[in-house]
Amino acid sequence: MAVLCSLVVGLLPFAGQAADDPLFDLDLTEVLNLEITSVSKKPQTVSQAAAAVFVITADDIRRSGATTIPDLLRMVPGVQVGQISSNTWAVSSRGMDGRFTNKLLVLMDGRSVYSPTFSGVYWDVQDAVIEDIERIEVIRGPGATLWGANAVNGVINIITRSAASTQGGLLVGRAGDDERGGAVRYGGSFGELGHWRAYAKGFTRDPVVVEATGKDAGDSWRQARAGFRADLTPSTRDAVTLQGDYYRGRSGELSNLNFVIPPYNAIAETDQKLAGGNLTLRWQREVSASDSFTLQAYVDYTRRDWPLHFDERRTTYDLDFQYRSRRFSGHDLVAGLAYRYSRDALHPSYRGVPAASLVYPDVQPASAERRLLSAFLQDDIALVPEKLILTLGGKFEKNDYTGVEFQPNARLLWTPSESTSLWTSVAKAVRTPSRIDRGGYVNVQLLPPSMMLPLPVLVQGAGIVESESLIAYEVGVKQRFSKTLSADLSLYYNEYDKLRSGRLIGLLCMPARAPVPGCLLQPGQSYLLQSSLVANEARARSHGVELALDWRPLSTLRFQAALSQQSMSVQEKGSAFSTDREESAPEVQASLRAMWNPRSSVDVDFWLRRVGRLADVGAGVAIPAYTELDARLAWRPRKDVELALIGRNLLHRSHPEFRSELQDIPSLEVDRSVAAQVTWKF
Repeated sequence: MAVLCSLVVGLLPFAGQAADDPLFDLDLTEVLNLEITSVSKKPQTVSQAAAAVFVITADDIRRSGATTIPDLLRMVPGVQVGQISSNTWAVSSRGMDGRFTNKLLVLMDGRSVYSPTFSGVYWDVQDAVIEDIERIEVIRGPGATLWGANAVNGVINIITRSAASTQGGLLVGRAGDDERGGAVRYGGSFGELGHWRAYAKGFTRDPVVVEATGKDAGDSWRQARAGFRADLTPSTRDAVTLQGDYYRGRSGELSNLNFVIPPYNAIAETDQKLAGGNLTLRWQREVSASDSFTLQAYVDYTRRDWPLHFDERRTTYDLDFQYRSRRFSGHDLVAGLAYRYSRDALHPSYRGVPAASLVYPDVQPASAERRLLSAFLQDDIALVPEKLILTLGGKFEKNDYTGVEFQPNARLLWTPSESTSLWTSVAKAVRTPSRIDRGGYVNVQLLPPSMMLPLPVLVQGAGIVESESLIAYEVGVKQRFSKTLSADLSLYYNEYDKLRSGRLIGLLCMPARAPVPGCLLQPGQSYLLQSSLVANEARARSHGVELALDWRPLSTLRFQAALSQQSMSVQEKGSAFSTDREESAPEVQASLRAMWNPRSSVDVDFWLRRVGRLADVGAGVAIPAYTELDARLAWRPRKDVELALIGRNLLHRSHPEFRSELQDIPSLEVDRSVAAQVTWKF
């Protein structure tokens, strides 16, 4: 921190030499007119979107100094990000946060990256060359009408740059006290046919620390990946994109081991083996001046050998067709059909684990096929051209677990002036069951013998889960007060039904033939099993407000603030307990970013964050509120070279942010870190 402050002070005499021209990628008018596609699956501006949408631009990404996508998402109001370990995050939108968050849909260039195993995202393999990300579009609230099941509390679409915009070479190197790595990318052309690029990237990240001891947490993380993209224009009406990635890596983890014999509980270092690849083909065609279609197909393969959990292999094939028509006056129609086929193999992983330990989950059958067929239609109806737009839409989905699900929405957008947009919406979304929900059991916890219970007690959950549902009501306003100040305000009220829950049932003695009061068998031959029946016996209500401010008092100075407040209450039926906890996300979050260019060649960036207390992240474990500061100083001695010094979590040596809801790893703390980065374009 002292080094960063000294460098900033050294630059102050040059403040008067700032250029008059703006040094940011976009001014406020351009931000509101930024073209996005995730809200309506068609190009529209931010001000035209009847939704709570936030766009992280390429300039935001560069100036943040972040190297992971979860860290970038911290700047979005209403999105909760808690780092659990060096390679693990809890990421959610509008509450219900957890390592296994299951109500947030994440896409990479339109390719879904959610795991059907638990209806969530493995964040340690969602990566890209950060400099090649064009923008990240974040929709808070349901997006199920267009994107389908699991787009319940939000949609995140990570969009990379076109090959044409990444021509030439890029070399990035980073070294610090917790992370080292780099990336190389080169792009060229096919002449008049189009452009291409290829990249390679690798990094290693050191472990964080155990909260109780301050010692190494054994969660080091290393990964290497390579990929390509080609954008072709075989005709004036056609655009074809072919892109793919391949990765390999390891994610370390300090795991809690449970035994039904002494010592009953232990901690061991485990190592997840990761590998995967994907290939996407997208064809866009302008049929006429009013009509167009997009056909996209992708294949995605993942392998994760996760000790104490699964050795998982999965292959997914997806085909998506979308048609847009504006031939009818006052209507902008978008319709689509999609088919997804997924095949997996899930086996308990004992690699590197003592034979007597209890593996946490198991799923039957060990191999399965899953199919998803969907169709949607959405119409933007101009009640008053360019002033009042009514959007009506609905999506039918047929899955192998619960059959047909219907997810409708209605949105109304009013733009009384170029600087003001008001919108409201009501929508339904569902979360369909995961593989673990249908046919799995999880060893939640082992209680060692006590005076009351002379035998170890294994708490285990299993059952049959149906679809969860949400009805969401939203209202918002986007206001540009002047050329230098804008605000985006959203309010919401959510009603959840049929949330996944557990219910404790009677104690059983293992082996079952032994009488419960006298289970005095030899250690290792007997334990008590506390079963939990998993079903859909919980409901919840939540409400909140989200505010984003952008102020540019000078052409060389920008402030970006975000504030969110949310509250949730869960209603449980009888003795049931919800797996979605009321207090797993902070009630209040605040963020303030300051971006200053004292000279055209110098960036000075500060990012101050306040995250409220987490009263219950699982098993009654609380996480205290914290305030943190990130800083970045960058200098461009030449147009094609940038040198940057980045500090993260500068206010504390270490602090906890989250803990896995299954308590499968100890409570860890995120470290302070400092890194230097060199970027060369050639």
